[in-house]
Amino acid sequence: MRIEEPGEDSELQGPGVEHSSPECAGSANAEDSVTFAIERSVSSAKGGSKATGPRTRQGKQRASRNATKHGVFSKVIILDSESKVEFKELLAGLRETLQPEGALEDLLVEKLGTLAWRQRRLLLAESAEIRKKTEFVESDQRDQERETGERLWSMSALLGGRGLMGNTHNGDVLERCLQLLAILRKRIEAVGFKPDQDAPILRKLYGDRDVSRLRTDFYDKYETLLQVAQTPEEELKRKGYPSPSECRQIMLEKIDVEVRRIKRDQKPRLSVENTRTQLEIMSRNVPDGSALDRLLRYETSLERSFDRTLSQLERLQRMRLGQPVLPKLEVRHSLS
Repeated sequence: MRIEEPGEDSELQGPGVEHSSPECAGSANAEDSVTFAIERSVSSAKGGSKATGPRTRQGKQRASRNATKHGVFSKVIILDSESKVEFKELLAGLRETLQPEGALEDLLVEKLGTLAWRQRRLLLAESAEIRKKTEFVESDQRDQERETGERLWSMSALLGGRGLMGNTHNGDVLERCLQLLAILRKRIEAVGFKPDQDAPILRKLYGDRDVSRLRTDFYDKYETLLQVAQTPEEELKRKGYPSPSECRQIMLEKIDVEVRRIKRDQKPRLSVENTRTQLEIMSRNVPDGSALDRLLRYETSLERSFDRTLSQLERLQRMRLGQPVLPKLEVRHSLS
């Protein structure tokens, strides 16, 4: 047996070799791990290696919702007057159907959602263009009638023998005529014939008295009954004419007959006007040329973008699943 001297053992180890206890060995391994991690991060920062993204299933699921979390498109696509809930429901439905994985696929799905949302907005705009031209047809016609009626009313003194009754095709004028007849009836019923008060109303309605008129009108009937009512009582009895009170009653009845005549004549006019209005509304169920051209161009642009984005998503998913990639789809739209 050979017994080695301490000095000899030291020589065998050499100056570069050291012995350590187990505790010291564990410490050294930890230091080596830290050093390796630092070197790897430095190497990655210098471009020695590239990040490959999450590899676990949980990490991929978190990464697949990056676009959803940040809402790249949703921050600008939703207007204040639109529903964020409906937009989120649309995206949820697209994600459930298309099953995107990863940030890029999810981003393409969100882009599809924004294009579909803009298509929805386009249809609303088209509807608004139609409603703007159809729902107010009657109101516009009524305003036009009112303006014409106001003009005729102010010119009634210049209408000569026709008076306002010659313009009852205008609804506003007709209503004014009925109002004047109601005033006249109320006055005659209360105080009888008052030519100085009745004549202005009758002239406005039937025009001035003119011998060249071709037919009699309600004004003539009024004047006839007025003359009878002003006839002395003895002459009335001798000729068998009605008394002043009877003349008043006859006048009230004739006013009622005149009102019924006006309303009866109004029905065909209203029927014609309603038919004309409905035809006008039907003719406006399509936007006019400039608006229609603008909407169609925008719709074509949205459809082209939607098809292109959907094709990109399908190609990307096939590549991820290792399936054959279909030839790139080119969709061309033309308005001609």
